[in-house]
Amino acid sequence: MVRNNRLGVFNIMTKLCWKYSKTDCLYTGLSLTHGNAQAVTFFPALSMGIKAVFSPRFTKSRIWGICRKYGCTTFSLLGGMMAGIYNEPEKQDDSDNPVKIVLSAGTPGSIWEAFEKRFGVKILEWYGAVEGGFAFKPPGQGPIGSFGKPIPGIMEFKVVDENDNEVPPTKTGELISRMVRGETKVDYLDLPQASAEKTRGGWLRSGDMVHRDENGWYFFDYRKGSELRRAGEFIQPDCIEAVLGKHPDVSEVCVYGVPAASGAPGESDLVAAIGLLEGATIDPMSIYKLCKRELEPNYVPSYLQIVSEIPKSISEKALDRVLRSEFSPDAQNVYSYDDYR
Repeated sequence: MVRNNRLGVFNIMTKLCWKYSKTDCLYTGLSLTHGNAQAVTFFPALSMGIKAVFSPRFTKSRIWGICRKYGCTTFSLLGGMMAGIYNEPEKQDDSDNPVKIVLSAGTPGSIWEAFEKRFGVKILEWYGAVEGGFAFKPPGQGPIGSFGKPIPGIMEFKVVDENDNEVPPTKTGELISRMVRGETKVDYLDLPQASAEKTRGGWLRSGDMVHRDENGWYFFDYRKGSELRRAGEFIQPDCIEAVLGKHPDVSEVCVYGVPAASGAPGESDLVAAIGLLEGATIDPMSIYKLCKRELEPNYVPSYLQIVSEIPKSISEKALDRVLRSEFSPDAQNVYSYDDYR
């Protein structure tokens, strides 16, 4: 349940973080049921009296054409959406667009600088959840890959272990946050116990595993309980997705894990679900050659799962649970690395 003072919070974010001007035109292809579209596009446009353009759904192939048509100077993305745009075939006029700033939550570090250069934009990275917690990294400040810092004097962050002990810089732990002034509170409808647990001890429990560097910049590592481990190493799926996205036939990628065939507890075999560009045909050998050339051996997917499109939520997050439920090593659309070594 969201209090009406959230609108005031959106105004603060607009002034301190987004810093839109009266001449800006905003764009989003995210659903208005999603906090991102509300915080970054809808309410800022209303409060400032500036133009905003909305699509009924996200389109990775038409987004630049829409921005050119309406003169959009900024748009909002989630990380998986950014990879989808970047994987589209390159065009000579990619950088010929009116967009100056892309507001992104979850930019894959592996394509960050290349995305900016190719499309002639700057990325403003930010982090937040509808329950609370907020940080941002202005364009050109801080290290690539960081989602920023909390706003001083408004919100406080800590990174803690399973016993709520704060961990040192560079060490991964759960991100917890609280308001500097006022109560840190979450209300889930008819779920008082879950509400109390979410803010146990006065700190909002994000469920996000992060680390910070020596200068206080925060980095997302993985969602609690969703980490991938292979041969004892924690795997970052976006690194694999960025490499696969370079293949000329690949449109979109989602890397996830299935229980390792070896039976090793907590270990995963890697599956790369791939959506091909229209008219392309699958060539597993060329994809695996690309992987072997640009990835460490432990990062090469165990399987390629070819799908017509990657299933997504209304907020454009890849639904790996759906892909996982449809996966079988023996399926006709699945190709094993063992057959192409």
